[in-house]
Amino acid sequence: MTYPDPDFNGAIDELVAPLRVNVADRHEDFRDATVMTRISFSPRFRFFSSDQKRLLREWTGWMPTAELIAEMHVARAIDLHDRKDPLAAVEEYDRALEAAPEGPAVAEILYRRGMAAFLGNKFDIELLKMDWQAVLENHPGTRWALHASVLEDASDGS
Repeated sequence: MTYPDPDFNGAIDELVAPLRVNVADRHEDFRDATVMTRISFSPRFRFFSSDQKRLLREWTGWMPTAELIAEMHVARAIDLHDRKDPLAAVEEYDRALEAAPEGPAVAEILYRRGMAAFLGNKFDIELLKMDWQAVLENHPGTRWALHASVLEDASDGS
């Protein structure tokens, strides 16, 4: 599978270690690759944690290049957060928003970025509130807005 897009090619080189499987080639590593993912006739994207033990993001099918690049940043951010580096995760979430500021993952990115900023800045609730309030105001009805609605319980009344 190839995206004929220079932005995609730059992002794939910089952000991930891709695995490309040619189903016609029975390379010795083919069995290991097929255990990790089922081969489909549409592109399948799976982003694993840096320790290769957790699946972080997955979908099948084509998507616009900017959204795909944003997904790469989100996967990296989740991995960084899980590895206890929330400030580096915030940077990746920022890069995801820069890549696809109107993409379908914006509510999730804001929700996750708020949590990472909160944790990475010694529990600064204002950073959490800023992103979660944006989720509530700009993405009502999403599951991320439902998650962020607990913000009302954390309010200090001001």
